[in-house]
Amino acid sequence: MTPVVERLLFAIVDDEPFMAQLVSDMLPSADVDVEVFPLGADFLRSPNLLRFKTCILDLSLPDIDGFDLMDKLAADRVGISVLLISGHNSATINAAKIYGKGIGLNMLGALSKPFTRDDLLSGLGLNA
Repeated sequence: MTPVVERLLFAIVDDEPFMAQLVSDMLPSADVDVEVFPLGADFLRSPNLLRFKTCILDLSLPDIDGFDLMDKLAADRVGISVLLISGHNSATINAAKIYGKGIGLNMLGALSKPFTRDDLLSGLGLNA
């Protein structure tokens, strides 16, 4: 009998359709299922919220900023890993990463846009 391999479920929370599609295309489709959310509120209301292994989170969203979204994840004790992606300067991105760790989230890291597929996979702990 062949063992069943559970696929990883990732959330991409980014309001830029091109960026969300690019990130989705960079992920290994054989191992990862992806759901894309252009709004933070949609992500927080997702019926899969507790099933997501990882959230790839843009800091700038039209309805909620990344800091507030991280606050909600931490307050609700959602056991999800977070990889930040942003066009903000490196100081802001690093501050967000430190903040996330400080409120108890499993922060995988932070990437400045633009980034490569290798950068993304490395940040997620996946093999290229």
